[in-house]
Amino acid sequence: MTDKTPEPSVEEKTEYDNFLDQMSDSDNQDTGLGDLFGIDQREEWEKQWQGMPEFEQEENAPYKKIVVSFKTKEDYEEFAKLIGQPLTTKTKSIWHPRLKITNIAAMRWIVENNEEE
Repeated sequence: MTDKTPEPSVEEKTEYDNFLDQMSDSDNQDTGLGDLFGIDQREEWEKQWQGMPEFEQEENAPYKKIVVSFKTKEDYEEFAKLIGQPLTTKTKSIWHPRLKITNIAAMRWIVENNEEE
């Protein structure tokens, strides 16, 4: 393994071992905390997700984005009135027309267990 570690721009005051020369290529792969503790988490989540419905994320990209600049605070406030949306000094982006946000906290997948123990 070749050491491609860049030289530090700040001089180290303490000696330490980084063990990079002792790592294999498989050690460099980020496999998660499960491997750190000797547990194969992938098998466990696969067991839990058996029979679950497929999920596909719809494309939610906007049609077009534009940057609008305002010379004065009054111009900014007038624009907010024109589009009928509240704008504050912290507003970074908006959807037009105003986006209806779904309360996903109210959405639940409930399955009644009819099996007797």
